[in-house]
Amino acid sequence: MSARHRFSRLTLTLIAACSLQSAQLWAADPTVVATPVKYEVTVDDTLPAVQAMLISALEARNYAVINQLDVQEGLASRGIEAHPLRLVEFCNLTRAYSITRHVPDFEMFAPCRFALFEQNGKTTVMVQRPAHVMSILAQNPALSAEGRASLETFDSDLKAMLTELASGAF
Repeated sequence: MSARHRFSRLTLTLIAACSLQSAQLWAADPTVVATPVKYEVTVDDTLPAVQAMLISALEARNYAVINQLDVQEGLASRGIEAHPLRLVEFCNLTRAYSITRHVPDFEMFAPCRFALFEQNGKTTVMVQRPAHVMSILAQNPALSAEGRASLETFDSDLKAMLTELASGAF
């Protein structure tokens, strides 16, 4: 075998090995799972770190953090052992008002809530999709175009935040 063939063969082997390794790394990257009801993502980080990143992302998009509940701590105070679980409630009051002033039923779904739980060193984040809420409220003829637009913006904001979390863009 000539030196040129050995070089070409070695080059192809290295390219194939690098491609395989990149594909494995890419396949292991977390992605946002979207269903009609929720967005969900699992990342390789601790629950407190993920919670801090989400709160920062919410505040950067003009959402008010209404409440933070450490469910694990609350259950422990009642003698119940549970895995790490936290709830973060939030709302963009201006956008929410654009919905509730015409459709007060929206208040049943507000504020929005991230559910975060940690298992095996990974944190999963779930949130109900505003698009799901819209599918329920859309039957009400009073839901204005402005209200629909607000729900669509809520939905795209939440997906963007979880996508940023998954990609490590925080």
